[in-house]
Amino acid sequence: MASTASFMLAVLLAVAVAAAPARAVRCPPSDKQALMRVKQSLGNPATLSTWSPASADCCEWDHVRCDEAGRVNNVFIDGANDVRGQIPSAVAGLTALMSLSLFRLPGLSGPIPACLTALSNLQFLTISHTNVSGVIPDSLARIRSLDSVDLSHNSLTGPIPNSFSDLPNLRSLDLRSNKLTGPIPAGLVQGQFRSLILSYNQLTGPIPRDDAQDEINTVDLSHNRLTGDASFLFAAGRPIGKVDLSWNDLDFDLSKLVFPPELTYLDLSHNRIRGTVPRSLAALSTLQTLDLSYNRLCGPLPRLHGVIRHGCKPYEHNQCAGGAPLGGCHRL
Repeated sequence: MASTASFMLAVLLAVAVAAAPARAVRCPPSDKQALMRVKQSLGNPATLSTWSPASADCCEWDHVRCDEAGRVNNVFIDGANDVRGQIPSAVAGLTALMSLSLFRLPGLSGPIPACLTALSNLQFLTISHTNVSGVIPDSLARIRSLDSVDLSHNSLTGPIPNSFSDLPNLRSLDLRSNKLTGPIPAGLVQGQFRSLILSYNQLTGPIPRDDAQDEINTVDLSHNRLTGDASFLFAAGRPIGKVDLSWNDLDFDLSKLVFPPELTYLDLSHNRIRGTVPRSLAALSTLQTLDLSYNRLCGPLPRLHGVIRHGCKPYEHNQCAGGAPLGGCHRL
């Protein structure tokens, strides 16, 4: 009986072990191999010296993070002058990647590879302060999980892909300081954005109208060649924190605008904006930065503390056409 009981116990233990879930392997071979190919493509820089075949667990390497399952989900390489070459296609082998950051890498050049679309879990993409050039691939919009895209301070050319308007989860888009041309795609200035920065490019045409009432924190479209009416950005009931539309060719009447009370930064300088300084400006108790200079605004300037507390500089160099000059600030 004792031998039978022992046999049955051994069988039960074997079944239990077989039924137990397999323990996740940290840094599976596919992830490690992909990282080693990335390193080789970038010229085997000393910055990635911990990326070594002799090290079994790539989750312990510099510039790498893994998720609870042991898969590489974050690669961040920044401030490295010894990185050379193009964005490696081997990055596409990191199929669990949620965040990719290539920042301040002056030796990184060439185009943005279309193979990034294989990263179906990618939420945060940063390729910034590099010498990456060429057009923004329309295929990036196939990564439906994207939440934040930062392609700023590169040498990108061509238009902003229309397909960016269709990304359902995109909340932050930064394309500043490139050489982008053409219009802003319809639907891109959407209320779903928390931050939309397209400054220091060569964008033309009107800002596409959007009447969404959702909160948006930052809109920076400065230093382009945009035209037309942008007053809809200040629609009643639409919270907004920072607006910079300076150095464009915008033309609309400022007189009756009612600015959102959440506004902390407003720069409309160097445009063709007309009318008068609205009294609603006085109610902006949280406004820290204001610049309405170099427009076509007329006087008189409202004698309200909320208007004059910013000093005279925000109202200077306005060439009024057909009305009283916007002067006398120093006498208020």
